[in-house]
Amino acid sequence: MKQINGQELYAYIVSGAKNVIVNEQNLNRINVFPVPDGDTGTNLALTMNSIITQAQRFDHAHQAMAEIAQLSIDNAYGNSGMIFAQYFNGLADSIQAKSSLSPLELVESFKQAAHQAVNSVAHPKEGTILTVMREWTKALEGAWDVDYDQIFEKSLHALQDAVSNTKNQLKVLRDNNVVDAGAQAFYFFVEGIVRFLKSGTLEDLEFTAARLDLITEMTPSLDIGDHRYCAQYLIQTKYAQDDLIRSLDHYGDSLVVNQNGEHISIHVHTNEPHMIMSELVRDHRVISHKVDDMWMQAHLIHAKQATMAIITDSIADLPQQFKDDHHCVVLPLNIIIDSNVYMDKLTMRSSDFYKHMDDYHLNPSSSQVSSVAIERILNQVLPHYDEVIGIFVSQKMSGTYQNILKVVNKMNLKDKRIAMIDSKTNSITEGLLVYEALKLRAAGENFETIVSKIESMIPRLNIFVSVKDLKYMLKGGRVSKVQGFVLSKLKLQPVISIDSEGKGIIPFKSLTQKSAVKSILRVVKKDMETNGIDQYALVYADDPNDLTEFKASLVKIIGKEPEYIETISPIVGLNAGKGAFAVGYIKKAS
Repeated sequence: MKQINGQELYAYIVSGAKNVIVNEQNLNRINVFPVPDGDTGTNLALTMNSIITQAQRFDHAHQAMAEIAQLSIDNAYGNSGMIFAQYFNGLADSIQAKSSLSPLELVESFKQAAHQAVNSVAHPKEGTILTVMREWTKALEGAWDVDYDQIFEKSLHALQDAVSNTKNQLKVLRDNNVVDAGAQAFYFFVEGIVRFLKSGTLEDLEFTAARLDLITEMTPSLDIGDHRYCAQYLIQTKYAQDDLIRSLDHYGDSLVVNQNGEHISIHVHTNEPHMIMSELVRDHRVISHKVDDMWMQAHLIHAKQATMAIITDSIADLPQQFKDDHHCVVLPLNIIIDSNVYMDKLTMRSSDFYKHMDDYHLNPSSSQVSSVAIERILNQVLPHYDEVIGIFVSQKMSGTYQNILKVVNKMNLKDKRIAMIDSKTNSITEGLLVYEALKLRAAGENFETIVSKIESMIPRLNIFVSVKDLKYMLKGGRVSKVQGFVLSKLKLQPVISIDSEGKGIIPFKSLTQKSAVKSILRVVKKDMETNGIDQYALVYADDPNDLTEFKASLVKIIGKEPEYIETISPIVGLNAGKGAFAVGYIKKAS
């Protein structure tokens, strides 16, 4: 009797994975459930690619499948990616210590994998990938009247019927006249296995996407449900899968929890990714996590305001409502607190950061955003926009800008117009540049005009930060030990600014914060008299009342209210510290 070993299992999975990847855009086009954020194909492509690029070939069946399962759980993206990961994990668990499997044992393993995938979902629904996984197993069990190599091909017809039937099982699919994207992805996966069985080799197989006319595109929809964010966490824990489902279920919906030994991956749609992170950090070790803004993704696809997208990073301090109103795409940077990596403003909110700032055991620091995270955010935009303008934190302060350039230069951007701008600043003045760019786009200005105007504003920026307590800058290394020693001994309060190259400087020092503010106001007044000030805005760390007198003085000097007032990003705040506040402004052109 035929035996399926690790080499053949590897070929099945990789062949199926490749067929899913080439259909990435087809799957994105029909993605309406659980939310119409148009990224099911992309998430699955990322999940499958981690297997293709990292999995090794083994003769032993369990060894091969166990590695694939671990890779998929550690690198799963999105709801369907998580379910696929648990399916692979179920295969590995079912195979146990077997070095090879008979066809009947393989079908039994597929059956257990489908059952395990269902158990990973807190509230499973019919008409999804879970349904077709189960129906495919039934088709395999009833196909033993043909040779082994033909069993899979025969089962494809039943699988296609099951996929088509999802339209009748979920109202949202019926309303949009599409099948479930996850279910369709599973069909592509099995179709890939069939292609391998026909050829008998992986190396010479070429995969092509299904014809577009065979994939009905979804009706545009902005209805993402009650929860804005798609959050995923990979943790190491001694807790069981069911414990995590019970403790996290109240945070949102679409909860999927996969377990592989001490590693558990969690997927949930929620409005509180920061609360989940706080709970997980308290009781477990968080290895990695990601948060996608489904509201923004849906609006970028289905409610386009222009053919041009504008991207910035989370250091740019700008009101959330304004970013939402103008569809501003934000790349969240990373902040490390007590050896845990958080996403700036998403899993670490400003209010929580400043509240607990003095309680952290280790000094918070920032870290580079990964190239994978950059590529993912760009891939949410590029398929839908012909032009992209990015405005990012000064490259003298962060490696973000250079990392983005590296990713952009590696991407296939034929027929796209891209401008990545080094703001040579941060915080409030970076926010003002983005604010102006978004307003210019809303006014109908073209790509060249916006880029030109933003670049002309950079030399006219000024920012002044009043620091209440020097200890945060000393801990963060923003002032040298010698300089810090002198400032501390003399009890001087520094004012922080940024020079024309984008580097932090201390333009003046005062004995008190009150006198430091007077120094700032003198410069603002001089700039107002010499050049005039177009726009200005204010930021504060932990207490908006710190701005009361300062704002009143600025209104008197400049003659108008600030464009907005916002909290300082945690990444900037880790050096500015509690009690800090700042003004940023754009001087008028000569």
